[in-house]
Amino acid sequence: MVRCLIMEDDELSRELLALQMSPFAECDLVVNGLEGVNRFKAAFEEGNPYQLILLDILMPEMDGLEAAKSIRHYEEQQGVTIDNGVSIVVLSSLSTPQDVIQAYLSAQSSAHLVKPVQPDKLLKTLRKLELISAENG
Repeated sequence: MVRCLIMEDDELSRELLALQMSPFAECDLVVNGLEGVNRFKAAFEEGNPYQLILLDILMPEMDGLEAAKSIRHYEEQQGVTIDNGVSIVVLSSLSTPQDVIQAYLSAQSSAHLVKPVQPDKLLKTLRKLELISAENG
């Protein structure tokens, strides 16, 4: 099972993502970027790091891009290279090419999914990131 952190302020979206991920992942849910960064660091320090973060861009306290930058900075401090770090999938209702490029560059993300997240696109992304095998789903 993949260890996943869902960072999403909308309760319905959070619950739907957790439901979609339930066959493949053990998910922890947080409602803002600050809580997510703290949860990520604690898991890393406990020796049980997340392999995947599903990250909403627009959240209170700390937005998704700032949370992603903070996580990447923390990984760097711990000696974790980006290709060995957590996979970050940015979730956004914005779907223009500029928005996707911004997400990749700013968040150093692994992928971008448009909300509402379609189950087939989520599965395809998990396979592409090699978090689940082709037989899953």
